[in-house]
Amino acid sequence: MKQSNVIKFALVALPLGMCFFGVIALSYTFFSPASQVREGGRTLLNSKTIITEENLKSWVFRQSNDIGSRPTSDQKKTRITAKWIESELSEENIGYRPKVTFLDGKNGNYRNIEVELPGTDKADEIIIIVTCYSSAENCPGANCNGTGVAALLASARYFVGTENSRTIRFVACVGKFQTSEGIDGSGIAFLADSYKKTDEQIIGLIYLDSLGYYTDQLEGKRVPANLKREYQVKGDYLALVSELASNEFIEYFHSEFSQSYEMPVREIVLSRDSLADSSKYFASLSGQSYPALQLSDNSIYRYPHYHRGTDTPDKIDYERLSGVVKSLVLVIDSMLSP
Repeated sequence: MKQSNVIKFALVALPLGMCFFGVIALSYTFFSPASQVREGGRTLLNSKTIITEENLKSWVFRQSNDIGSRPTSDQKKTRITAKWIESELSEENIGYRPKVTFLDGKNGNYRNIEVELPGTDKADEIIIIVTCYSSAENCPGANCNGTGVAALLASARYFVGTENSRTIRFVACVGKFQTSEGIDGSGIAFLADSYKKTDEQIIGLIYLDSLGYYTDQLEGKRVPANLKREYQVKGDYLALVSELASNEFIEYFHSEFSQSYEMPVREIVLSRDSLADSSKYFASLSGQSYPALQLSDNSIYRYPHYHRGTDTPDKIDYERLSGVVKSLVLVIDSMLSP
């Protein structure tokens, strides 16, 4: 072929080839199951993302192994944990724009992190998912409360970029702390107080306690005498804890949850005093104008490593944790678009 013909062929074939491959690339982008779209500078998944056991395990390991014990008395570890959660929820990772509330002054160490996905036709109706990210002293906190944080991150990831009638809000709170001025506070108490003053229409609040330990043994000797009837049974179940005022909410959750995951579930309805004995954090959030429940593995009574240095990732039942999280997001999904 003459050189002039080669040049003419190249001038015609090259643009046609580029157009052809461009069409193929666009088709893959729009029709691939893993396709993504960009909106407002962030990546949105076209479909809901189910979290795997490995995802949950990596989040638990990040907290308990990489960061380690993170009590509020350790301000550096508290700050590192909060910044990590903020980063995980951010546009660069899961895909939200976190709002950070400093509880001890601007750029302080004690902070709550929240993200929100606005609803459409019922945007003023809000579902709130809450957990605490602090651990006990000298405790890696894999289960208490690394699993609660992992469940919150998984739920947030599942819904990012989706369209729902109602608004959903995820909040990670710091535990009980004391400022350098001697002022006591906690992220949960701050949140509860703000909800007392709000005129928002909160449809329901779910507090994620530890969720990773289940056993065929009877729950332990730590159960107070006034709670033995409710708690001293085989510890293989997921507990739905609430006050009587939230009974309808807890029954709805139980019914929806049981349709998607075969696991023993117990509704535990307590008085306010008994609730304070079993979960001080949740007791702060409960008993208000909105229905609320706590999702828990009852580690306080059944987990032999509760608040100990042996609360490590190898103690977690990731298969059941994954099942709980997958069912949790399906229940939330049913609430968001009734």
